[in-house]
Amino acid sequence: MNNNSSHLKKFFPLIKKWRRHLHRHPEISGKEVASAQFISQILTDYGIKHQSNFGGHGIVAEIGNDSDNCKKTIAFRADFDALPLNDHKKTDYASCNPGVMHACAHDAHTATLLGLAACLTENPQVLSSPVKFIFQPAEENGMGANAMLKDGLFQTPPAAIFGFHFFPELEVGSARLHRQAFMAATEHFTITIKGRSAHACIPEKAVDAIQVAAQLILAFNHLICKNIDPIDPALISIGTINGGTVSNIIADQVVMTGTIRSLSHEQHQRLHSALQRIVTELPPAFAAEAEIEISEVAPALKNDPRLCDIMADILNENPAITNFEDNGPPLLGGEDFARFAELTPGCYFFLGCGNQEKGIIHPLHSSLFDIDETALEVALSTLYDIAQKGDEIVSKL
Repeated sequence: MNNNSSHLKKFFPLIKKWRRHLHRHPEISGKEVASAQFISQILTDYGIKHQSNFGGHGIVAEIGNDSDNCKKTIAFRADFDALPLNDHKKTDYASCNPGVMHACAHDAHTATLLGLAACLTENPQVLSSPVKFIFQPAEENGMGANAMLKDGLFQTPPAAIFGFHFFPELEVGSARLHRQAFMAATEHFTITIKGRSAHACIPEKAVDAIQVAAQLILAFNHLICKNIDPIDPALISIGTINGGTVSNIIADQVVMTGTIRSLSHEQHQRLHSALQRIVTELPPAFAAEAEIEISEVAPALKNDPRLCDIMADILNENPAITNFEDNGPPLLGGEDFARFAELTPGCYFFLGCGNQEKGIIHPLHSSLFDIDETALEVALSTLYDIAQKGDEIVSKL
């Protein structure tokens, strides 16, 4: 593993056990009551000072007194909400909660951070600065980070904050770091189209809201294909479309929801304006009306370049990392860790959890998603190496 493997080895079975417990008992965003109680109990068992019900069901723990030393504090964040998805895995740790599943590795993130907190509590001599542990709810709906910040999480910001994500497209033992904007500014939108209903046999008396919705979707596709700079990535995705009541009535209303994603501020503004213009101007051509509501989920995520240099050294020096990709390609997923990174230097990286030989190949948000649990060991060793470098990290910021 690394030079600290003797400190870490005893925690690997515990982290695996904690991860499987959370995986069996997932809870969706904003409903993470039992998960928060589980986290709090483990922290209590190790005598780790923490505050519960932070920004909802969030928990903030710390080791070392940062009241007089806040500018030296290093923070770590892990999310712990699940997705509204049925778990189709045939394992003894598959979800016990129908329609809810940890399909984005948040259970593994949290178990790893609990392992780090426990390990550092038993080995405080390795720390050169205080460490804060942020267990965040409601990442999937983009509300958790904001809620914790509104509750005073960064009343005095830490010197730096670190986060990571297990990534099944990377084999276990792989790591990826990004030096450019790499996760998208993301917004959710709801479009309501209003037409006029009539019997299906007299369409001339109606304004078909479903047909107008189809025209809007075609227009969005044209916008992305032909009106957006192709070397500055952006996406409009429709996630749901609901309209009509029975087969022989032309629908008078359709409600669509979706997301807008982009990496640059310029592209985001261009896309935002174009979407609103299309929704405002196209439906009247079909005698319909439409309105759009847009809500921000997260800004674009970009790592602090100084922390990237430190993180690259840590990943390169960890024997458990056998394949390190520096400055990897961007993703258009949203990540509200970006809200923390807007307020203090942040670094977010990816660790592989896939294993082709074991058949662990399914992507994030798949009903068959799983991880090679060896990745938990890689993650703990990486976070432990970061925690030991508190003084060095602070000195370079």
